[in-house]
Amino acid sequence: MNIIGIDKMFRLGIIEESLESLDTLALLAPFFFSQRISEVPEETPPVWHINEYHVPDDKIVDLLPTLEQQVKPTWYIHAFNDERLVVILREKSFFISPHKDETWDEMVAYGESVNVERRFLENIPLAV
Repeated sequence: MNIIGIDKMFRLGIIEESLESLDTLALLAPFFFSQRISEVPEETPPVWHINEYHVPDDKIVDLLPTLEQQVKPTWYIHAFNDERLVVILREKSFFISPHKDETWDEMVAYGESVNVERRFLENIPLAV
């Protein structure tokens, strides 16, 4: 528990279009917080459904195996709290510093190996 008595949470951001199957969203339903739709005409697909989930710290690890299998190879999913950033790539997750440092190096290298563009990997936001 933190100072105000609320369990710590990860803010998990998932672009629906990044998933192999939308059935994955049922697993996340208990943690759903909000959705926004963004037009990104320079990207494919050009409309993204961006979901935010609030996942208790002790539950995030349980979700990783499914998310690692469901994220499309050229995409990533991320979650963060005050202390850690979790980057979920195809078949592998990384717990790294929320601020870019040497802990990001292995994640960036792996991400590139599964065809995620370096420009995305080097600029993961602390926002959903």
